[in-house]
Amino acid sequence: MRRVRYGPQPYILPHVLSISPDVFSHSLPHHTHQLALSTAMATTLSPPLLLLAVLLLATVSTTQCHGHKRHHHHTDGSRRPNKAAVADTISPAAANTAHHAICHRTPHPVSCLAAVASHLDAAAVTTAKAAEASSSSAVSVQLLPPNVLSVLLASLRGAASALSSLSPAISTLPASPAAASLRRGAAEDCEELHAASLSSLSRSASLLAAAAPGEGGIPAVRAHLAAALANKATCLDGLSGDPGIPGLLASLDDAYEHVSNSLALVARGGGGVSASAAGFASAVAKAIHHNRRLLQDDEDYGGDDSNGDGGGSGNSDGQPAAETVITVAKDGTGNFRTVGEAVAAAPNSSQARTVIRVKAGTYEENVEVPPYKTNIALVGDGRETTVITGSRSAADGWTTYRTATFGVSGEGFLARDVTFRNTAGAAKGQAVALRVNADLAAFYRCAVESHQDALYAHSFRQFYRECAVAGTVDAVFGDAAAVLQGCALLARAPLPGQDVVLTAQGRGDPNEDTGIALHSCTVSAAAGEAAAMPAGTRTFLGRPWGAYARAVVMDSNLGQIVDRGGWAEWPGAEPGRGDTVFFGEYGNTGPGADTEGRVGWAGVRQMEYGEAAQFAVENFISGDEWLGATSFPYDDDV
Repeated sequence: MRRVRYGPQPYILPHVLSISPDVFSHSLPHHTHQLALSTAMATTLSPPLLLLAVLLLATVSTTQCHGHKRHHHHTDGSRRPNKAAVADTISPAAANTAHHAICHRTPHPVSCLAAVASHLDAAAVTTAKAAEASSSSAVSVQLLPPNVLSVLLASLRGAASALSSLSPAISTLPASPAAASLRRGAAEDCEELHAASLSSLSRSASLLAAAAPGEGGIPAVRAHLAAALANKATCLDGLSGDPGIPGLLASLDDAYEHVSNSLALVARGGGGVSASAAGFASAVAKAIHHNRRLLQDDEDYGGDDSNGDGGGSGNSDGQPAAETVITVAKDGTGNFRTVGEAVAAAPNSSQARTVIRVKAGTYEENVEVPPYKTNIALVGDGRETTVITGSRSAADGWTTYRTATFGVSGEGFLARDVTFRNTAGAAKGQAVALRVNADLAAFYRCAVESHQDALYAHSFRQFYRECAVAGTVDAVFGDAAAVLQGCALLARAPLPGQDVVLTAQGRGDPNEDTGIALHSCTVSAAAGEAAAMPAGTRTFLGRPWGAYARAVVMDSNLGQIVDRGGWAEWPGAEPGRGDTVFFGEYGNTGPGADTEGRVGWAGVRQMEYGEAAQFAVENFISGDEWLGATSFPYDDDV
């Protein structure tokens, strides 16, 4: 049964654990590990650890596709470590039967065994301390086999070590001779995304070491690891075609094998989280209390007072942290005249909400919300009147990532009643209006307008409610876990010879929890665009950017512009991609919903309820843990 939720409590970015190098400094014993827990601690400590055990042991064997999304590069053996030689150095203890079996469930077993050989002594300090703290109790609880956790942590440490070793080369890219031949922003993209990947590895290790349910636990680990893989793909897209840096490309491939292995070790079993795990996560979320509604209607703000009673996690005195309100107005009646200035003025790494109120007007600027600007809420006067616009494009030499008019990397970002626009035009190629690579980001009553690549749902978990997305080729694309609910997807007129494609999902690893889910949406031509469509233009629901792309359309009204084939091929894709994708439809209505004539790929299916429910808000993006606090409405089921 569908329930529309309006959460009364503010979502505040949980305290981010900072993992130290010592977190891997102790090895777990090879024999079966038992923790003795007191009866009083059992209800608080054991459930997250048991959840970790359930999900880690649900790992399934996978085969990794090695092709990149938009380019391919190959190097000879001279540029890569001799993995056979590495394997020969693995000690008998490291290569015991348990570790060998675990590593052979990963996409890159040799890299996994090499990490075990190098980092077997690395283990979670938090886990070890928990064992010591509870050793005197008479109550004993069997936890996950220590070999699984030790291999996982060794793999993460191997990933962090490999990526860290590349930091000097990546940090010098902007000033290197090779940078002159790259697209504008390519070197900066790699540097920024490299730092983000290192942060995601640190965050993942912290979550595993602490088994912190308040941060989303295992789903958050999966989100961070999948985001790291998306970061790599984006960096490689910008560097592709440059003959001067093949060694770096090969090294990136090798380093990210450890990330892919780590993701495989925490993958969902059978394509869906168990009901018990989901129930536990929901129970934890409901137990987290905050002090007030974070994003009320405009009239409830009480003017532009920046000293409101706020909504945040408690300070050192246990009192709510103060909410900051910053006003942007072009006429000078606010704190700043530009949105970028307001973002820069927001506190760094804030656990309290910073509300940036943008008064009516058209703001011509490119804005970036960096990772350290957390918990920002951007509130406009309405998407018809508050517009942020830019015109960067691929044709002008920019990377797709850097064309974004508005880019979001700061966790916990919210936006309401704002239009994000890119006016480059259809002839300029990729021209992103809104790019989001921030976890737990939500948008309500916003508009995203461009032509090709309008909404770049890059990575992490995202939610869009009652938004309008207008575009042509790949209107919504990326490798996030994104749910668009109650949104309007509006087809604009492309160039002659082009087709309109509504989604292009970039999942490149079968263990990623990513995809694009359209739920209760409408698909039609944008106002005034139908007559401008070139003759022969077809409109497709999506095409597979990544080898394991996932996109679903559920309970939506599909206009007659939707082509009978439904889904389109990706130009130049490897043979058989249609068999490895997941393109699903469920409960749709309208003339475009007739599935007679859909392409006959193995990966295209008419879903039953059980499959469709996996893409519901509560299951796909853990929405019940965080969306209720935004005050944005959402349906948690299909």
